[in-house]
Amino acid sequence: MALAFNTIRNAGSTTVGCCSSNYRQTSSSSILNSNTGGKDGTETTSKTNTNNLLEEERVRSELSTTDIILGRIDEQRIVFPELNSGEVPRMFSTLEYIEEDDGMIKAKHNSGSILGSAALVAGTAIGAGILALPSATAATGFIPSSIGLSIAWVYMTMSGLFIAELSLNRLGETGRPGIGLLDLYKSILGNNWLSLLGSVAYFFLHYAIMIAYFSQGGTNISNILLPGSNGFGQTIFASVMCLVLYNAKSLTMERLNNALVLAVFTSFLGILIFGIRTADLGALVAPENQHLNEVWTAFPILFLSMVYQNIVPTVVEQLEGDRKKITTAIVGGTSLPFLMLLAWNGVILGNVVGKLGNGIEGMPTDPVALLQQASGGSEAALLGTLVSSFSELAIITSVIGMVYGLLDAWTDVLNLPNEGPTYEKWKPALFAAIFLPPLLFSSLGGADVFYKALDYGGAFGISTLFLVLPPIMIWKVRYNDTTAPLTMKPLVPFGKISLSAMLLASSALILQQTYEKTIGTI
Repeated sequence: MALAFNTIRNAGSTTVGCCSSNYRQTSSSSILNSNTGGKDGTETTSKTNTNNLLEEERVRSELSTTDIILGRIDEQRIVFPELNSGEVPRMFSTLEYIEEDDGMIKAKHNSGSILGSAALVAGTAIGAGILALPSATAATGFIPSSIGLSIAWVYMTMSGLFIAELSLNRLGETGRPGIGLLDLYKSILGNNWLSLLGSVAYFFLHYAIMIAYFSQGGTNISNILLPGSNGFGQTIFASVMCLVLYNAKSLTMERLNNALVLAVFTSFLGILIFGIRTADLGALVAPENQHLNEVWTAFPILFLSMVYQNIVPTVVEQLEGDRKKITTAIVGGTSLPFLMLLAWNGVILGNVVGKLGNGIEGMPTDPVALLQQASGGSEAALLGTLVSSFSELAIITSVIGMVYGLLDAWTDVLNLPNEGPTYEKWKPALFAAIFLPPLLFSSLGGADVFYKALDYGGAFGISTLFLVLPPIMIWKVRYNDTTAPLTMKPLVPFGKISLSAMLLASSALILQQTYEKTIGTI
């Protein structure tokens, strides 16, 4: 079974061709003008520049001061209004070719599902971050950390929608589905230090998180099969994940991921039912246990607990560039992990508040151990089993999303297609590059490497990749040239205000964390 992306000439499938044509005409016109020599060429270029200036002046004259401050997009810049209005729902159609029993090849429209894409977002977001969350929020308290989680959810959801908007505009420009995150960085930022910084931060963050996943996932397996072993569980975990992801078809993987996410939610529900019985709710919300001034230190893990942006280009591809479906999948897919984080944080802190003392300083405590210590008798064993199951399932679903993101990144860097004979030829090397380095470091490193990787990855990797660069790229695409064509209207409201808010918040976080981890430790 293979997937093929086709532009079918009917009312629902001509978007890519239309948008790509407009971009190509603009590009060809620019090349023609720049290459025309002599007096006629100079006059043509001069007229073009004059027309551009007149067009910009017209746009400015039609916009009020409020429109300029908010950054309203002129409707005439949208090259395909029917796509934004919903008259034409998707940018392209995905055809799945299936060989039937009689040997005939049948083409079937595979439109993707909002539920499947939302599950991919939710499954990717629920991972190592949620396991480290109680360690990061214990010193802060439940109420301040809940406020911090709410802020983190808003910004991380905005970030995903910004990346989706960039992906849609890039898709309209190139007419090519399957555009990865690094391709967006390079194509919009250009070959400069910002693009290089984004690429380095991308690989550092994703490999750091993969090390954390392999470390914790392997430890869970070792505790069951061979307690005390070093590297055994990590090898088993990485090998099984690699074999499944390497051989599984896309539709099979989507169904498996949906089932795993359902299992995550089921085990989590069991944790809530048993964990809330022993939680000290009075101490959880007591004023003396709330320390708002400490919430800044928790933000790296709060943001890390909701990382999913690497699979946003995959969601855009799965949902065929359908603006409404993509927005619903991202908002819905991030809302579920947010609610789970709030509940998990409350159950853990409610069971351990007042018992940690100075234990929250230095190396964070294992949240699985914290919850197991909160109960006694037969309930402790059942609760421990549920927490271990939740931990393993959450990590597995996150690894699926991370592997897809790294596959997109490596194919972008190596300029490889994401399907076909050339991709199949390079597939073993790509999977080796994705799985071997995290396996090596997770087998040799200890808990100190696990938590430090998460903390530094959240403080600098996530802030750079998903909170600083996306609004910079959006600003460049929308406002650097107010006459340039756009495929998609903004997915996030309030224009320049929302962009500025994200840039200010992320810059403040980076400065605070830089001070805390350098000067603050002296």
